[in-house]
Amino acid sequence: MRTLAIGDIHGCLEPLKNLWKTIDPKPEDRIIFMGDYVDRGPECKGVIDYLIELQQQDLNITFLSGNHEEKFFLSEMDLTDRDHWLRVWGGPETLDSYGPGGFDDIPASHWEFLRKCRPYLETDSHIFVHANLEHDVPIDQQLPFTIIHKKFGEPKAHMSGKVMVCGHTAQKSHVPANLGHAICIDTDVGRGGYLTCLHVETGEYWQTNFDGDLRQDKI
Repeated sequence: MRTLAIGDIHGCLEPLKNLWKTIDPKPEDRIIFMGDYVDRGPECKGVIDYLIELQQQDLNITFLSGNHEEKFFLSEMDLTDRDHWLRVWGGPETLDSYGPGGFDDIPASHWEFLRKCRPYLETDSHIFVHANLEHDVPIDQQLPFTIIHKKFGEPKAHMSGKVMVCGHTAQKSHVPANLGHAICIDTDVGRGGYLTCLHVETGEYWQTNFDGDLRQDKI
């Protein structure tokens, strides 16, 4: 069994498809998507469609929720949030991918999928979370802001002794950041970088980008 963590996708469907073919998950594998499925990239609707298709297969997949999913929800409900989302967060790419009707063209199945995404996943050895953890707070008592908004920085080891795996903070080097007790796998595919999948047990990782390049290395 492999534990495979996949970083922030940001509407980048082709890198996701190429990465999925490369890792070729099996039913005995555990796959964790780290959140931030929408914004910036050109095929946000296509990404959600693809993830829903994967969800229907005989695979062990967990979908985490990120700050861009939160902003997407808020923008549907509040015009102030919508203006900020469209100006700053990459919202136009998301709306454009759904068609000329904007929010009216977003299917209910997409909202349902995003609502069911989890805040974190804890295993015997790791904690998977979109953004970060407070080192001295139990996982079930973490503030939502920390889980989906706090930047990576130089986090201290969590009190549980488990390794944190996260996304959210784009690594401009386009390689994962590894502190031993904390690993960030957002390698900025939405702004010209790579999409990363980390094999948690071995530290091996695979990366794809819009040019069709495939990279493989070890943290």
